[in-house]
Amino acid sequence: MSEKNLSRRTFVARLVGGVAACALALTVVACGAAPAASDNADGAAQEQQATMAVTVEIDATAGEGEKTTSEVELPEGATAYDALVAAADDVNASDSEYGMYVQGINGLAGGDFGDMSGWMFEVNGEMAEVAASECELAAGDVVTWLYVTEFTE
Repeated sequence: MSEKNLSRRTFVARLVGGVAACALALTVVACGAAPAASDNADGAAQEQQATMAVTVEIDATAGEGEKTTSEVELPEGATAYDALVAAADDVNASDSEYGMYVQGINGLAGGDFGDMSGWMFEVNGEMAEVAASECELAAGDVVTWLYVTEFTE
């Protein structure tokens, strides 16, 4: 996305879609399978879960902040929200009927730079169509969190 401005209608449509996806994902996670078990030195069963590495970029430059990049190790099946929580020092989010709504990252919150400012995210350069807590990642994915200050039509 070369500009940080989107139409308000597009933003709202994506936000609603994301929230709906988050609700579905929570249902899937709640019904998910148990991790594989293996034996330790004592012969007792021990749970193991495969992991994956993803890159998380947090771009707060539109809000007079910094752009940071970090690689995080997550369990397979982790979401864009899980990656954010692993990479950021402080995440302010609340659960909604559509999934997790990210209000603030590292002290920069939606509304700090006007009524239309807030956080959006992309995976591998594509704007997400679901909420971050519903967006399952794969090994090698790049999740970019963008702080935007204005949406225009």
